Amino acid sequence: MKSLASEGYVTPRDYNAYLKFNLLKGKYYRLKKVFVLISIALLCIALFLSGLSSGNKNYMVIAGIILLCTCMFFYSVNVAVKNNCNKNAKVIRAKQRTTFGKNGFVFELLFENEEENEYSEILFDEVEKIYLAPQAMYIYIEKRSVIVVPKRNLKVSPKEALTFLEKYCPNQKLVVCV
Repeated sequence: MKSLASEGYVTPRDYNAYLKFNLLKGKYYRLKKVFVLISIALLCIALFLSGLSSGNKNYMVIAGIILLCTCMFFYSVNVAVKNNCNKNAKVIRAKQRTTFGKNGFVFELLFENEEENEYSEILFDEVEKIYLAPQAMYIYIEKRSVIVVPKRNLKVSPKEALTFLEKYCPNQKLVVCV
């Protein structure tokens, strides 16, 4: 079996995808997102039609406010990611290398100045969860500490990565998202 390794950059777009994943984290996070958005849309439509039929403009205003708040939420998430990426530009511009083994993995941040490079060995026992989402692998070391590994940076196919992790990572720690 090929070893599982990843090398490349994590872009602000990857962090944005992570933030959206983290909101509804779990195996079916994309279905949860669709359900929430459809529920909000149906609520707004119902309020708008109710206001239209009863002549009560307050319902229509409330529907507009709900839609505006939903749009502002997603906008603020994007702005927060951009601000955080700008604040941590040095880390964002560092190349990330992750090499998995039988008992855990090695995580490295490679900076232009080699003296600043960071190196960590992490055992699977220390990992809280590993989520295999469609575009990336999210490795939670703690509830608030995550390593984002975009699948485009993998040196093997996503299917081979899944096979590797299923073989070596404890089952209760691996979640394959659909």
